[in-house]
Amino acid sequence: MRRLNINPAEMESVCGRMVACRAAEYLGLNINQFYYIAKKLSLKTAFVKPRWSDDEDKRMQTLISSGYTQRNVAKILGRSEESVKSRLSRLRKK
Repeated sequence: MRRLNINPAEMESVCGRMVACRAAEYLGLNINQFYYIAKKLSLKTAFVKPRWSDDEDKRMQTLISSGYTQRNVAKILGRSEESVKSRLSRLRKK
């Protein structure tokens, strides 16, 4: 296991951008170590899903209508396949 000498930049790169257990694993820490370091550096660990922008909606719809799969669209937009599927469903209901 990795020692607790994680630099602040490493922690900032994952805090709030991914689920805590994945962030800890990514850094080679257990979950308790991850929370300890985050608290020590005063970093928020809550993962918040980024909102969809109008540009992302338009780009997603353009890619889908061009024949891209939901999986490929997700990779292009940096989203999960499930979030693309869910967003498409919501947009079609409007």
